[in-house]
Parts: sequence; C-alpha cells; structure tokens
Amino acid sequence: MHAIVRARLQLGAVTREALRALVSDYAEGFQQAAGIRTVARIDAWAADERGPQLLDNPPRIRDARLPDSGGWEPLAHLEVENRGLDPAPWAVVLRGISEAPEHSPLVVNRTTGHAVLFRGSLALGQRLTIAPSAADRALLRADLDGNDVTDRLTVWTDLTAGAGGPGDPATTLAAGALARGTNVLWFLPLATYDSPGLGRYLLAMADDMLTQARFDTTAFDRSLFAQPALVSARVAWVEAQPATLEVRLHAATLTSQPGGAEDAVLARGRLEAGLDTAVDRTAGAGIAADVVLRAFTERQPGEAHLVGIWPRTFRAAGPTGADSLPDSGATFDVTDFDDSVLS
Repeated sequence: MHAIVRARLQLGAVTREALRALVSDYAEGFQQAAGIRTVARIDAWAADERGPQLLDNPPRIRDARLPDSGGWEPLAHLEVENRGLDPAPWAVVLRGISEAPEHSPLVVNRTTGHAVLFRGSLALGQRLTIAPSAADRALLRADLDGNDVTDRLTVWTDLTAGAGGPGDPATTLAAGALARGTNVLWFLPLATYDSPGLGRYLLAMADDMLTQARFDTTAFDRSLFAQPALVSARVAWVEAQPATLEVRLHAATLTSQPGGAEDAVLARGRLEAGLDTAVDRTAGAGIAADVVLRAFTERQPGEAHLVGIWPRTFRAAGPTGADSLPDSGATFDVTDFDDSVLS
C-alpha cells in the first residue's frame, strides 16, 4: 500500500519515475517480509537488457503456420495479420513435406508487392529459411539446412502479377516488411532459367485470379489442374505492441532461509503476480502492463529434422513398345512398315 500511495500521490503515477519507485519499493518490502532475495533494488531504469528495463511498446515475436495444417498449395492466397504499430520485418521457413521435391518456390506479399524467389529445389525434410541477415537487417539471407544459399535468391520490391510480370528484379536482396493489418501471401513455383522443375512450375507469371481447379467452385478458364502441396511454411515477424508497457527485472538467483526453498519459489511467484497487478493499476488508462522476472535460462536449439523415409522405394517409367528392335531403316519393298524407322 505504501509503495502504491507514494507512486500515485508523490511521483505522478504514470511517469517512468513513479513506476520505478513503485516497483522498487514493492519488491523490497515484499522480499523483506517473505525472507527471500531475488530482485535487486532499482535505482534507475537501464538502457539495455543488462539492467532493469521499462519498455514502451515492447516488441513481440509472432509466427503463423501457412496453412494451419497440411501444405501450401501452389496459387493459394493465405493471410497473416500484423497488429503492431509499424510495418514489421518478416521471415519465412519452407519445409519439404513430400517425396517429390518443390522447385523454384516464390513467396509474394500481395499487400506490399514484395516477393522472393529461391532458384533451386526443396526435397523432403529440407528446410529453407529466408530472413533478414544478422549483419544487415535491410538485406535477406537464405539458409538451406545450414548451407548459405543466398546467391540463389531473387527479390522483387514491386512484383507485377499476370502476363506482364513479374517485372524487373531488385538490384539488391532487399528485405520486406508486413504492412499494418492484414497481409495476403501468395505462393507458386515459377520457372527460372537453368533450374529443374519441368511439369511442376509455371512457365509464365500467374495473375491473382488463377487458381487450382475445384469442381463447382472455380472458373473453367481461370483454373489449372490441381497440384498437391509439397511444402509447408511458417512465417515469423516482430511486432511493436500498441498501448503496452513492460517491466523486465533480473531474477536469475533466489536466496532464502535454510530449508525454505519450496516456500521461496512460491513467494517468488506471488511477487511477480503482485508487481504485475500493482503496475497495471498504476499505469495510464487503457495501457496494458506486464512485469516479467527474468530467470536464468539456457537455450540449446536442436537442428534435427526429417531427411528421408525408409524403406526407400525406387520407381522407373518409360514408353511401352515392341519386344524386338526395329530394322535399321526404311527401304521400299524391303522392310515392313510397322518395323521400320526413317533413315
């Protein structure tokens, strides 16, 4: 109560200094009463994550699977929503899900016109990641199962759909951004010179009306024979949350009286919940607030993924014909017509 009264009546409630005093006084008083120590005294907000932070419009990593289940069929339009304050840089991960490979996948953001093409194939279990480069966030980098394949990317910043498309590619591998609100993403395999995929990719740029044929659903003259989905996709982006503030406090250690470890862990949880409620009630009207006690964590990301299905089945196909070789040439009145080839 004393911490909240001081923050509201003496320091202006919604100011950064008032919230600092509230969090510091509340944490000190609670820890003293509970006999624990996990959060250090807060004398000032830090500018980076090495200290206590108060973040306005904190970033949040969002992701969406396209589609929700199964694979992404060629020519399908799917939607993702950026609910942040600003356009959000985004990344896409394509994974092969069929025994047949996908060739020259093209992902287009029809809302912004940005498009990226991978001039290669994606086999079963392979994972292609296209994301802003760590060295320069304005440029894209592509990774295929740990191998850098950036040189096989082509980017359009204003792609043209239809017979006149796709237009001139960008001179650099410029990274795109999701516009605020709903973004329509479009996928299709597009033919490129010296890349395999005949029979799978489109030889010309499609328009938005072209779809896969569905009985009683699609127009006859605007449809192609249906092709199965050979890849799944996951899109990730970073949003700046509107009308939100977040307090991040270091809580990597927890000390208590001997034999009181279990009660100390419960008290730590109550401290986080209490701080969360106090800050939420003190922050400005209409602002969502959150307090996060950042415990020690260790990440060990795994790279295991599906690369094959056993037993492997090999199939071959060829034209049917006679069980004997034809004569070497066609000679009038000498060779039979059915068993002759032109000389």
